[in-house]
Amino acid sequence: MIEIRNILEAADHLEGIDAVIFDMDDTLYSEKDYVRSGYNKIAEAFPEVPDLFEKLWSAFEAGKPAIDCALEEAGALTEDNKAKAIQVYRFQMPDITLYDGVRCMLKKIRESGRKLGMITDGRPEGQRAKIEALGIGPLFDEIIITDELGGPEKRKPCEDAFALMKEKMDVPFGRMVYIGDNIRKDFIAPEKLGMKSIYFINEKGLY
Repeated sequence: MIEIRNILEAADHLEGIDAVIFDMDDTLYSEKDYVRSGYNKIAEAFPEVPDLFEKLWSAFEAGKPAIDCALEEAGALTEDNKAKAIQVYRFQMPDITLYDGVRCMLKKIRESGRKLGMITDGRPEGQRAKIEALGIGPLFDEIIITDELGGPEKRKPCEDAFALMKEKMDVPFGRMVYIGDNIRKDFIAPEKLGMKSIYFINEKGLY
């Protein structure tokens, strides 16, 4: 496993690689920005609740269930309000951007003749909205959202998404690399299958 501290360094470690597969959350953009975007949209949906964004963010930073805690603190915790807030968060069109230089890096990898893929965990509606907001769909040859393969049990470290990516790209595992940020789950399947891996140590990420 190669360790890097700037995602742009990934492009320097592709010798012998024909297919480059990326994680998305906290690898290509900041997941905290997604959380921040969702809380802003919840606050907009509840204009009658003062300082709701600040309450949500404070609970999040404290590692608490933010929606429950913020609504309870505001005296607005009901089943209907909780359901509304969750719906707003999950189906938001997020205000997020790629890390600096990532778009250029992805284009250069494609221009080098290598295939480009993504394997990402999460609810399909949320992950698809992120891909649209970031404008990166056309840059990838293949995108696999693991939940679309059969629910949360197909998330990493399940091997199924990686096996499917190999089939779709028609590239041997030994000439594929997976690039991610979560040491607890991202690299278990790739290394078991014989893929190379690049660990992006994202000091500002959630994990």
